[in-house]
Amino acid sequence: MALARMLLWSVALGVMLLVGCQQKSTELIHTTGKVRYKGAPLNTGIIVFSPDPTKGESGKIAVSKIEPDGTYTLKTEDKAGASAGWYRVSVVSLANAASAYDVVPMSYLPEKYRDPQQSLLQCEIKPNRDNHLDFNLD
Repeated sequence: MALARMLLWSVALGVMLLVGCQQKSTELIHTTGKVRYKGAPLNTGIIVFSPDPTKGESGKIAVSKIEPDGTYTLKTEDKAGASAGWYRVSVVSLANAASAYDVVPMSYLPEKYRDPQQSLLQCEIKPNRDNHLDFNLD
């Protein structure tokens, strides 16, 4: 009886240690979408997904260039995809400087979209499937 109880406790302890030591998956999830501003596709810019610390997320950011048709495909560092989890999203879209005297390029978007805290854009990248996340900015 004592041997059976000790074996049961050993198995339970082993399971608890395995569960406690599991780390968040590092698998990158294929994530695409489209960015629109005032109903039209945003034809230039960068979209940045920052892990949302208020939802317990940490890790690497995912970034993509916004294509002329408004589409994007996320990358984390130089690899396609992003980790599953909750993100705050920021978008930057700047006009090319018209001359060498233009010090600050004009932004096509309101300034709030540059800051993941102020943009109010957030999303969840779900594991084990492709994610398609569109953003409609106003």
